Amino acid sequence: MHPWYTSWLLWPAVAVLACLLAAVIAIFIWLRLTAVRRDMLGTLRNIADRLMRDMVLPDGVGGHIGVDALLLRDGKLYLLLLRHADGAVFAGSKMDQWSAVGRRRFVFRNPLHALQDRSIALRALTPELNIVPRVLFTGKCHFPKGCPAEVELFEDFARPLRRKKKPAVTLDTGLEAAWTRLREAAGVHADEELPAVKPQSSDAPAG
Repeated sequence: MHPWYTSWLLWPAVAVLACLLAAVIAIFIWLRLTAVRRDMLGTLRNIADRLMRDMVLPDGVGGHIGVDALLLRDGKLYLLLLRHADGAVFAGSKMDQWSAVGRRRFVFRNPLHALQDRSIALRALTPELNIVPRVLFTGKCHFPKGCPAEVELFEDFARPLRRKKKPAVTLDTGLEAAWTRLREAAGVHADEELPAVKPQSSDAPAG
């Protein structure tokens, strides 16, 4: 009688089980790592009358700029740059570099410079719209010394705009025309789903 461990079926079965276990663990880790991003995306969809994410727009001088999100709500066009940080964030409108101090300390470029460039380009495309530029921070962060006027925590920004149930929103002719112009400039079709927005980490350059 052969020992059980010499069976030719045993090791293939072990390999299959190991692969299945690795796949389950990988999916669990992926769900944990993307939970914040998926929750943020759901919130953006809830609060927006219209939403575009991760698009590239002309900068008005022959180049292009990347924008994390454009959100139309109640006639206002919110220009959003998204950053992620944990811990204490030390920021100032006139500072060239900001820092986030948590388990580690990260230094990153002042994102308000990028926000200003994008605001200028957006106003050239849609001068008739009321543009509200914001840098929104996700993560467990706070600003112990205060933050500039155009910087908010994502939750603080979204809270007053949340809706229990999102209604079907019809834009007036002027808003619809302006939004269509933005979509065309970004090369986005009305029914096209864009890649999920991912906030930049505080240690990534905010260019």
